[in-house]
Amino acid sequence: MFFSYGTKILYQNNEALQSKFFLPLQKAMLPPNSFQGKVAFLTGGGTGLGKGMTALLSSLGAQCVIASRKIDVLKATAEQISSQTGNKVHAIQCDVRNPEMVQNTVSELIKVAGHPDIVINNAAGNFISPTERLSPNAWKTITDIVLNGTAYVTLEIGKQLIKAQK
Repeated sequence: MFFSYGTKILYQNNEALQSKFFLPLQKAMLPPNSFQGKVAFLTGGGTGLGKGMTALLSSLGAQCVIASRKIDVLKATAEQISSQTGNKVHAIQCDVRNPEMVQNTVSELIKVAGHPDIVINNAAGNFISPTERLSPNAWKTITDIVLNGTAYVTLEIGKQLIKAQK
């Protein structure tokens, strides 16, 4: 558990709460090769949840393409996961707030891996701040990434899938 006020930590316990009856799974629930021959595209794939989802999808056979603003982080993640799973992970730099950049990223995605079977809009804008302290600019940044970025990616991929009759 973690409680804070602003950036001041009030209480932190690193032991995860566990159920008495249902122990946490240490491996994927799906059988091996569940995503063999599938293409997965993940925004925000270089760190955190995106990195974890990429690692899992790749371990289950998916060819993954990850995108975010920081190409050095993406390349390191792609190399790490590729070496762990034996499946190629592609890294493409993209700021989902920019519709033209999204369009170019989707074109590159299709060129290097084919049309995606799985799309995970994971890019996020986070500020370590109580909500009431967020400035209008911070709020705009969050909504541009989370709301508009999700729309730009989904719409562009949808257009390309329709064009390819998929």
